Amino acid sequence: MKRVIVLAVFAAALSGCASLAVRPCDTIAERDGKYVSRLFLGVLTLGISEAAIQQEQWIEAREGWRFCPPSVGWHGTPPPGAWQGPPPGAWQGPPPPGTRQGPPPPTAAVPRIPGVLVNATRWTINLYLDTDPATPDVLPFLVLRPGEGRQLSLVAGPHRIVANPIAETSGAPAPAARYERQIQIDPRDRGFRLHLSEGEFK
Repeated sequence: MKRVIVLAVFAAALSGCASLAVRPCDTIAERDGKYVSRLFLGVLTLGISEAAIQQEQWIEAREGWRFCPPSVGWHGTPPPGAWQGPPPGAWQGPPPPGTRQGPPPPTAAVPRIPGVLVNATRWTINLYLDTDPATPDVLPFLVLRPGEGRQLSLVAGPHRIVANPIAETSGAPAPAARYERQIQIDPRDRGFRLHLSEGEFK
């Protein structure tokens, strides 16, 4: 009898794994709550639930995060002072000969590949994606603490990743090292994993 009860609880826990998948549209509170729930569920299921959740996240990323609501445009009254007619200088007569009329042709969705970035150094690092950290007002897209990993999805194609260590204490200089790597995301890949080790910082 006890074995049946344990199996029933185990099946119910795994059936709720999909709701614990972290999605781009989650708020900070929702994301933190999912991480805490996944920790306790992973202990109860000896890590099997985490594998199921990771698989669900990978499927949702490939399908364009189907549980995230689509962005909705503004449908209310235009704000005061908003221009409601054609822009100045716009063509207001019949379309020129050869102009295509009708809806634009459908475009294929760009595949996004899920992956994990892991900070395998002793430093806290700022990560920049396809940007130059030396550019004014450019902010890092991720900050990783030592040993921390973060999930993300990248569009298939080439990407440039730059990482800089930051000072651990106020007034202390940051380590004089820099990580820079060009990666190629193949649309046929199921996922990717990138470890940033201290030996790669020059």
